[in-house]
Amino acid sequence: MDAQLRKIHIRIERKQFTFDLKENPQGAFLRITEEVSNGRRNSIIVPTTGLELFRDTINEVLEFHKAPAESRAVLSLGQPIVQPPTSGGSTDSRMED
Repeated sequence: MDAQLRKIHIRIERKQFTFDLKENPQGAFLRITEEVSNGRRNSIIVPTTGLELFRDTINEVLEFHKAPAESRAVLSLGQPIVQPPTSGGSTDSRMED
């Protein structure tokens, strides 16, 4: 059984997002659930070990979005860039589309 540590709801346009911080014997995780007006739900689960990378990636996307369109470096579709893991020993990696 998962133990509820924290729960936060936000509404953006017609979508309701729920952030559930939970813990079970395998560890702690954040479940982000999107519920749209027709009742459909989608969820992703991020282990807490990856939350800082997740946050940093969202911040990077926000900075890109804020930049003037003419200064954005946009890649061609189908050309992912694979970045090696950081020297911090993390096995997480990112790909850009």
